[in-house]
Amino acid sequence: MNAWQALRAHVVPLAEKLRRVRPPKLRVVVEGRVVYWALLLPPEEDLEAHAQAWGGVGSWEAWLLDRLERLEADFPEALEVELLGVWGGNPPRVEPVATARPKGRKEVREYA
Repeated sequence: MNAWQALRAHVVPLAEKLRRVRPPKLRVVVEGRVVYWALLLPPEEDLEAHAQAWGGVGSWEAWLLDRLERLEADFPEALEVELLGVWGGNPPRVEPVATARPKGRKEVREYA
């Protein structure tokens, strides 16, 4: 199982955590390298409205799954992936949301 598969297997608890901590943006780090600096986390109400009017993803679970699949296409061999919440400020506040690592260490870690 690669890091993307491990994260996708936990998409429901990850979306629940996003609802709880509400970071305005996500940063994606693959094997120590930032690959997505500030992925805007859309309001869930906007996703639902867009899905009803034009189709597409209508929840954070579906949105997160879609984004993870797109990033996996660009970095298919990733062994370690981190999702970091980003809040405004100077400097911005950055906190870990989840990390997927190779076997031998816990595959997916969610930070409280």
